[in-house]
Amino acid sequence: MLFETLLRCLWRAGLVVGLFVALALLDLLPALPGWLHGLLLVTLAIAFLLALWRGFAGFHWPSFAEAGRRLEQDAGVAHRPLTAIDDRLAGGGGDRATEALWQEHRRRLLSRLSQLRAGKPHPVMAAVDPRALRALVALLLVVGVALGHADWRERLSAALQPSIAVAEVAGPASLDVWVNPPAYTEVAPMLLDPSLTGDGAALAIPVNSTILAQVQGGRGEPSLAIDEAVRPFETIAENTYRLSHDLLAGDRLAVRQDNEELAAWPIEVVPDLVPEIEFLSPPGRTDRAILRLEYLAEDDYGLVSVNARITRIDKPEAEPIELALPLPGSNVRDAENSSYHDLTPHPWAGIAVEITLTAQDAAEQVGESDPVRTVLPERIFNHPVARALVELRKQLTLDPEARLPVVRALSELYRRPDHFFHDIVVALALRVAERRLIHDGSEEAVPQVQQLLWDTALRIEDGELSIAERDLRNIQRQLQEALAEGASDEEIQQLMDALEDAISRFLQALTEQLQQQMAEGEETQPLGPNTQLMDSSQLQELLDQAREMAQSGARDAARELLSQLQNILENLRAMPFGQMMTGEGQDALQTLRNLEELMQRQQELLDRSHQRAQQGQQGQSQPGGEGEQGQPRMGQGGEQSGRQGRQGQGRQSQSGDAGLQEALRRELGELMRRLGDALGDIPRPLGRAEQAMREARDALGRGQPGQAIDPQTRALDQLQQGIQDSAQAFMEQMGPGQGQGQGTVGMQQGPGRDPLGRQTGEGGLEALEGVRIPDRMEIRRAREILDELRRRRGERSRPTPELDYIDRLLQQF
Repeated sequence: MLFETLLRCLWRAGLVVGLFVALALLDLLPALPGWLHGLLLVTLAIAFLLALWRGFAGFHWPSFAEAGRRLEQDAGVAHRPLTAIDDRLAGGGGDRATEALWQEHRRRLLSRLSQLRAGKPHPVMAAVDPRALRALVALLLVVGVALGHADWRERLSAALQPSIAVAEVAGPASLDVWVNPPAYTEVAPMLLDPSLTGDGAALAIPVNSTILAQVQGGRGEPSLAIDEAVRPFETIAENTYRLSHDLLAGDRLAVRQDNEELAAWPIEVVPDLVPEIEFLSPPGRTDRAILRLEYLAEDDYGLVSVNARITRIDKPEAEPIELALPLPGSNVRDAENSSYHDLTPHPWAGIAVEITLTAQDAAEQVGESDPVRTVLPERIFNHPVARALVELRKQLTLDPEARLPVVRALSELYRRPDHFFHDIVVALALRVAERRLIHDGSEEAVPQVQQLLWDTALRIEDGELSIAERDLRNIQRQLQEALAEGASDEEIQQLMDALEDAISRFLQALTEQLQQQMAEGEETQPLGPNTQLMDSSQLQELLDQAREMAQSGARDAARELLSQLQNILENLRAMPFGQMMTGEGQDALQTLRNLEELMQRQQELLDRSHQRAQQGQQGQSQPGGEGEQGQPRMGQGGEQSGRQGRQGQGRQSQSGDAGLQEALRRELGELMRRLGDALGDIPRPLGRAEQAMREARDALGRGQPGQAIDPQTRALDQLQQGIQDSAQAFMEQMGPGQGQGQGTVGMQQGPGRDPLGRQTGEGGLEALEGVRIPDRMEIRRAREILDELRRRRGERSRPTPELDYIDRLLQQF
């Protein structure tokens, strides 16, 4: 009601004010003659005062009774309950029936009070302004604002100053001062208001902020004063000066010109605190001997990186190990995370160390945790030779100068090739490590020998599989980091190619492991009826999809798919190959084992031919020692031949050797026939081996053992190649993708599932858990869009905004 009353009192005065503002914004008053301009201003002022006097002539404050009646009217309740509630019983006070009736009447009145609501103000303008003069004034205001909003201050000032000629006087210089905090603070830029100068509250400004100041006009060259330090502005145009300065410290900021202060502000430089980091729990190890680090880090503006520095307790001066720990996000202020690191290949594995966590912010400030002492996890080797090599490696770490005991131990291992399966690669590695420690006194020799000993131990323990697995893991890590950091398409493609090559070598190592298992006679178990084998072409399909998604810009999906691929490869690595054989492959597997035995007997016959040829030339056999000739014979059964020769086998008749050679040839023919029945084809190297055996038999039959050495050697080489080809054909036949890629490399648990036991859907491995893999049409469409964007980017005739937009799209995707 008060609002309605004031509106009735002030509407006339409001029309007068609105009319003046509209005329001022339209810039009509300054166009009038000075006397008319002044007369009109006086008229408007008198009209304004009269409107106020007339409007407030009958003004009175709304009474309680009026307010109550208004509530009753707005609520629409009958019998005026708000007024009647104050009534008193006139008579019959002693009568119980009358009083009960009166109380019931009051109860009903009170129930109606709950219906009372304050309504909206009533429209009064139509009643007080029946000619709608307000609409005309409002229209003039809208037109005036549209035309004069840019310089409304100047127009209002001119409208209030009729016929006053103002001489142009040079006013004070205009000053603009911006404070741009560092980007990592995420603090918005600040515009310093020159009118807020003085000794008020200090402005909080982050350290390393950039002060950008510009002065236009005035007299003389301005300067910036931070406390007592003064820095002059740079002249960029006539009467225009600019300055840029990084703020590091200070309490007062001022801009001076012509010995006067244009503006000054008290400031407080907010320091950038050093990051803090600590261990959430002591460093631990997983069941796979992986180092686990859990940390808590924080910074006032955000963390850039977190690292772990590992130093040896016994040799603090040694170069430390630096580990990059993952952050849960980008530029996070608080981070709580766990990190896992495989340090078993490092020479410090199994040695007491001290670990210090470090956190760095965008200002390159580094905070450190309290050091924690622990022993780095080391891998447990089951093979005695591998375990001995790792122990020798540790001895070199603890005392690099004590080479002689390590040399002696390596020499002793070298003399026992039967302990490492007569592996030529292992024998050469042992001899190279031994000679390197003897003849190379440089500091680089020990770390390189340690790496050689580690790789050799892995080969003895797992064959080539561990080395291939290590290389595969490194490439996967590099590719994931490149995708996360937005590397170029060329770098992504190079890493994709390297990953494809690493997977190929990993699968080849799996194949060689299977061949070794078959050669050693490892027992196999038939697979269950619901078990499915995975062909290497399926892995290649996953890799191709990841490559296409990375090319089309879906890098997050590519990272997720590569993570799924890594899980599959991890699962394949854990599968025993002996369990991948079906019952139908047992005959072919036994045939391959018989071929291995036949090759060993052919080797013994070749050794005997060597011995007989030497006896024929020198009249006596040569001892099989450790000289230059003894070393090659060691890897090929030479020591055994020497022992057999010393036991009198060298006196066997040459015709007997020819008979043995013929028996081996016939046995090979029978095995070739069985392989042909099992595999459908006979490897050609086996046929060439049979022909070489025939030539060796003829030479032995003529009493020329020296002439039999060359065909017997060729027979051995062809037998080895034939066994490898047969094993490869055998695995391809056992897998679902026969004749494709590298054959069967793993298995799936149940129909329609991947090696991790997850549903793959109708499309096989086209939809893994946790990631939506685009189909080929979507990927092709994305490639077409990218190609079209690149084509349009090359058309320089297109508008600049469109080219900029295309650049942003190409940069993002």
